[in-house]
Amino acid sequence: MNYFQLLGLSLCGVFCLSIAVGLARHRIGTSAGIAWLTLWTAAGIAIARPQVTVTVARALGIARGADLVFYLAILAMFAGFFAVYVKFRRLEAGITSLVREIALREAEDGGGGRDSGVEHK
Repeated sequence: MNYFQLLGLSLCGVFCLSIAVGLARHRIGTSAGIAWLTLWTAAGIAIARPQVTVTVARALGIARGADLVFYLAILAMFAGFFAVYVKFRRLEAGITSLVREIALREAEDGGGGRDSGVEHK
C-alpha cells in the first residue's frame, strides 16, 4: 500500500465516521447520510483496490478505470448542481411568498409601523 492509499483511506474513514456521528445525532438526514456513506465507501474501495474500477469500467465499455471515475464525478456534480438549483429556486419562491404576505398584512394594518416591530423614520 502506498502513501496515497494510506492518506486516502484515512480521509475516507474520517468522513465516514463524521457522517455516522451526524446520523446518530440527527444532524444529517437518513437518505443524505446513506448517500454520503455510499460515496465515501466507494471512494475507499477505489483507492484500496484500483483494479475494481478497471473491471467495472471494461464491463461498461469504458477503456480505463480512471475514465469511469471521472465520468461518474462529472455526473455527480451535475446532479448536485441541479439539486442546489432546485433548492435555491424553492427558497426564493418561499421568501417571495413570505415578503408578499408581510406586505399585505402591513397594508391591512395601515402601514404596520406600530405592531410590526420595525421603526420607520
